[in-house]
Amino acid sequence: MAKRKGWKFSEEKILINNYHTATIDELRGLLPGREPDSINAKIKRFKKAGKIKGGKTEETISRAYDQRK
Repeated sequence: MAKRKGWKFSEEKILINNYHTATIDELRGLLPGREPDSINAKIKRFKKAGKIKGGKTEETISRAYDQRK
């Protein structure tokens, strides 16, 4: 099992500021070295803590579906 890599404050800000308008693939580009599972886990923790409220925009959801094809 890989050792956990702590999140930097700057990475957390990028995630919070871009969550609503960026897909997971796009967030990976903004957060080099972070795997999708790690990003999703952090999103879940932020939502539970109230640091991220609401969901993705319709346009973002549409792009995410296109990226999965």
